[in-house]
Amino acid sequence: MPLRAAGLEAAEARRASSALTARAQGPSASRIAHAGLPFANPISEAAVDAAIRSLPLGPDPLILDTGCGNGEMLLRALRAYPRARGLGVDLDADAIAEARERGAGLPVRFEVQDAATVRGDFQAVINVGASHAHGGFPAALTALRALAPVVLYGEGFWNRPPSAAFLDALGGATVDELADLGGLHAAALDAGFHIVSESIASSRDWAIYEETLADNAERHGGPQTAAYARRIRERRALRHGTTTLGFSLLVLYG
Repeated sequence: MPLRAAGLEAAEARRASSALTARAQGPSASRIAHAGLPFANPISEAAVDAAIRSLPLGPDPLILDTGCGNGEMLLRALRAYPRARGLGVDLDADAIAEARERGAGLPVRFEVQDAATVRGDFQAVINVGASHAHGGFPAALTALRALAPVVLYGEGFWNRPPSAAFLDALGGATVDELADLGGLHAAALDAGFHIVSESIASSRDWAIYEETLADNAERHGGPQTAAYARRIRERRALRHGTTTLGFSLLVLYG
């Protein structure tokens, strides 16, 4: 089972069921839990905005976001670079519908599309917590390097070797799905990138993110959202449950 870099909550959401089943049953537990959160990962808004400002872009850039979700990061990039244009792709039709509403009036298109089928002359690619769109880590880095010379990349990493209980709490993840931070850096370099800047989610960032998810899910009160919240809290209560998984936001240039 592929591990989504942002952690348990995103991993389970993408594994859960087909889009058709999700539409028939209404919003997923993850979508309910993420209500009001700017991103589906623990990176702070200030860190995201700083990373966007540090992108080494030329005039009139065309920016692609693969696995764009509700489009928030791409929309922030377009507001930071008023002459930029954007394309966001995701397989989640509900997320794309939301992104289209939020992007009204900006030079951007959002499409339900497989990232592997995207073609174009892009100056930058955003892929944050969405390496699954390109076959997972580390294959995603090679795919992103083929799309554009500048990449805003967010990926999980192991702060410490994960215990069997921790992997089980992530829905049956395996240790080889991520690297440690040094391995993440090495993979970026191996793919032909230089690391321009990096921001790492703090323990406070993680606590705000995951506790908000659990609170939102519990407030909803349904059986699936209650189970979702319980899994988050149980994982956080494990020994090293709040210090095993890290998340890095990298600005890459190659």
